[in-house]
Amino acid sequence: MTQTTSAAERIEIERACERIVYAYSRALDLGDMSAAADFFAENGSFARPMAHDKIIHGREAIRAALSTRPKTLLTKHLATNVMIDVVSRDEASGLSYLTMISTTPPDDAAAPYVSAGPVYFGQINDRFVREGGEWKILERRGSIQMKF
Repeated sequence: MTQTTSAAERIEIERACERIVYAYSRALDLGDMSAAADFFAENGSFARPMAHDKIIHGREAIRAALSTRPKTLLTKHLATNVMIDVVSRDEASGLSYLTMISTTPPDDAAAPYVSAGPVYFGQINDRFVREGGEWKILERRGSIQMKF
């Protein structure tokens, strides 16, 4: 670490960044793409796991890209194995695993919905920064390693 941080500060930073990982996934699953984009820093960048070589730059561009997701698509993003490394009081990095399941149920369908798959397994690499006193995603890079 470039700055000295106490154990309590490190735990606080780790928890704040971990919470972003989970809350971002939840926003996607609720279909709240605007809220998902709000987790990014103003100059943040993002590469979707399904398109890891296409990097989107800037919060508003990320918001626009996320808003193209079909409104009828239902997803569950399971973020696990979250590991946050504190770099300084204002910077951290993270790695998490992603499992994503999706379906587009017919209009007349009722829960529980059937998903014919596929199920995706991947990894997310994040960089976090403190912006205006709040932790934000500076860089998010996703990749898929398995598909069932």
